[in-house]
Amino acid sequence: MEGMTFRWQTDWFQDCMPLFSCLLEEAERIAAGKTGDFGKMGDLLGEIENICDPVEELKNCHYAGQMENVRAVLLDLTQTDQKAELAAYTLLPFLWELREEIYFWGCVAEDIEKRQVYWQEEFVSHHRRVNPRRIEQKKVTIFIPACNHLDYTKQCVESVLRHTDLRECELLLLDHGSKDETAAYFQTIPNAKVIRFRENVGMLMFSVAFRACCGRYLAFVSNDTIVTEGWLSHLLDCLEREENALSATPVTPFTSNCQGIAPCPLEGLEDFVKEFYEKGKWRHRARIMPVIGVYDVEKLDAMGFGDRWFQTMEFWDDDVSLRARRKGFRQFLCTDVYCHHFGSVTGGVAWGRTLAAGRELFLQKHGVDAWGQGFCRSEDMMALLPEMELPETSISFLAVDCGFGDSIFEVQNYLKEQGKQVQTYALSEAEGYRGDVFPFVQGWHTAVEGTAAALTNAFAERRFSLILTEKSGLSGEILAERLLPGGYVLAMDSELTKYLRLAGRKGHWSLWQKM
Repeated sequence: MEGMTFRWQTDWFQDCMPLFSCLLEEAERIAAGKTGDFGKMGDLLGEIENICDPVEELKNCHYAGQMENVRAVLLDLTQTDQKAELAAYTLLPFLWELREEIYFWGCVAEDIEKRQVYWQEEFVSHHRRVNPRRIEQKKVTIFIPACNHLDYTKQCVESVLRHTDLRECELLLLDHGSKDETAAYFQTIPNAKVIRFRENVGMLMFSVAFRACCGRYLAFVSNDTIVTEGWLSHLLDCLEREENALSATPVTPFTSNCQGIAPCPLEGLEDFVKEFYEKGKWRHRARIMPVIGVYDVEKLDAMGFGDRWFQTMEFWDDDVSLRARRKGFRQFLCTDVYCHHFGSVTGGVAWGRTLAAGRELFLQKHGVDAWGQGFCRSEDMMALLPEMELPETSISFLAVDCGFGDSIFEVQNYLKEQGKQVQTYALSEAEGYRGDVFPFVQGWHTAVEGTAAALTNAFAERRFSLILTEKSGLSGEILAERLLPGGYVLAMDSELTKYLRLAGRKGHWSLWQKM
């Protein structure tokens, strides 16, 4: 793969590399419609297995399961007339993922420094799409993974078929190790491409689907959801109109991160959706939990999609969101699109025991807590925003110690919905959050001298219409000095009565005005 390096090769992995090269050459021949040597491929895979089986570092990852998946698809290839399609959509992505699983867990993962270099220098190039079968381009690849729960899967797939114009789409149905009749059902869906894992291999399914897709956009639809009329066109409208948009996600019930509303009864869903649509309600968010999400593939190519480090499947979306922010890409919650979500049908059983583990993996990778300051807006803060009266059309906005920045983005969303032009500045004592906010503001100041001192001297003589702070105990006098007459301070756990007039209070949040 062009630009790909394997910096941390061990002796045994070096022995695997030429074997993988031969396997991939054979797979590419088959994908191009040529004859492949299946006996040779089986022998090559056996040699790789002999090399890898004794490696202790591969005992606690998905190496063995993915090896079984590759063996199964080799057998399938001997029994199908659609060899080129199966090689392109399944065998090649499976082989790339097997090699990457062996390399990361066998050569990289045990060493902290190696992991950091891998993420910085190798991860993106190792996870780009490379597929020789790119003759007929499609606008959207719709990707539906399922692991059992056939009743829910049928409702999901049928809603996609009913509510989507598939003429510009390819449909990828991914059976992720189901033990029920999911595989047989998928084979009945006209014009669908079916990717079948015999073994469930966690995060690898995201990379396989991404490597297999040929659309300009990738739509991930969880099998415990029902899409609604116009869902895809409305989400694409957001991606095509918003600058630097990576993803667009609908409102769904039973979803955390302030992305949900009360569920609509299914029997009244169509009428509800017609009333729900309200053009242009797109909210830039610091992170997105995508039970349904449409992604710009070129941007995923620039940053990589799912990371196998998150084996528990928890916090992979927080990881994608953080990497997107630090690339300057934006993710949108589209409050003009409602789809139904039954609520963690597939993942809910394991969720309780894996949440803490996933959070720890995020901390090890990024050095910050995924649920740290500013990871998600406060509903109390949102309730105070309409209490502000800002008559000017151009708003100068200062954010103070707001962490990951979700509160910042929601204030920007609100002001833009009011027709305001917003100039945003941010300061923080924590340099670690700089990358999360810097791409989306006009000025940044790292408050190495402390927040109080920074409030006195940062951004020269500029005065602000609004100051937002998630740091308690700040000086009301200094905050008042940085405000324009009539300006506001929106603060968490603060008492500023001596210097500003209380304009509203909700929970831990309060709104103050300079008179």
